[in-house]
Amino acid sequence: MRWLLIVYLFTPSFLYAQLLINEIACNVSGSDWVELFLYSAQPLSMDISSLYVTMYYGTNESLSQNPVTIYSYDRPETPWDDRFVVVHLTDPLTPDECDATGDTNGNGVLEVYCNNYASSLWNTDCVVAIDTDDDPSNGGIIDFVAYSNRDGALNQSIGQYLSRAIQQGQWMGKASEEYMVDIGGNGLSSYQSIIRISTADSNSVNDFVVTQYQTPGRSNILPVKYAEDDFIKIDTKVTLIKGAIAPFTIFVFQPCSFRVRLFSTVGRKIYESPLLSALPGFYSLDWVHHLGKVRSGLYLGTVEAQNSRTRQSIKFYCIVAE
Repeated sequence: MRWLLIVYLFTPSFLYAQLLINEIACNVSGSDWVELFLYSAQPLSMDISSLYVTMYYGTNESLSQNPVTIYSYDRPETPWDDRFVVVHLTDPLTPDECDATGDTNGNGVLEVYCNNYASSLWNTDCVVAIDTDDDPSNGGIIDFVAYSNRDGALNQSIGQYLSRAIQQGQWMGKASEEYMVDIGGNGLSSYQSIIRISTADSNSVNDFVVTQYQTPGRSNILPVKYAEDDFIKIDTKVTLIKGAIAPFTIFVFQPCSFRVRLFSTVGRKIYESPLLSALPGFYSLDWVHHLGKVRSGLYLGTVEAQNSRTRQSIKFYCIVAE
């Protein structure tokens, strides 16, 4: 009995219990990705390089040949958030960002690149797992998500993977579409993702929701309610300190194009951006080098956003200070 207890305590689901699937993007141009998150009330870190992030189908590989450490807290000495690691599933050419290299492309996210099954992830019926290998039957599942377009015909292989996860207590319910996260009849759009709602983990569809706001390497944004003619949201008062890096941040509700203009109090145009295209989420416009020679004072700005049917215009104030 004591031997059985020791074996139980050191199963992968126990050793990596705080490691969670936090976000899934399954219709991305290029390589689909999965974001991992480490949650713990106490400081915790672990090397995840030997693990697999997989839908099991086809041939897959471990995350990296080099140590990749994820933390339950964000360390101040790194420019990325150490609580997250983003796994690109079908990119065999890009070198991994690991402990030795850090964030080599400078995008503020620690990323690894895997040579997994070329067509994953499916944007219909699919599962995503953190596992010790790419075999769902041998008890190595650490975390698991099942999602479906609920077309009434569950893919046979996916149904088998789902059954294995249910048997191991890593997913709740039955091997049917109604117990899988609903991604809509047409699947996800390229800018949508499946996100974890909170750190509470019930191993069920209740843990996840579809959102329009992909946030790889950052905290999730829950779905935001907006009117059909709302495209953007901005602060109506913007302060620019000369010599400081202060990008102009816009929150985008739905795909649109927009242009930013800035005027003096007598109506002279100081700055005009090109027509910019944006997907839902945060969009940062770095205009500091355009305003470096502007005198301190108060300026008036507009942001005009539109799609093929309608337009939105927002006014804001910009305070330039020394």
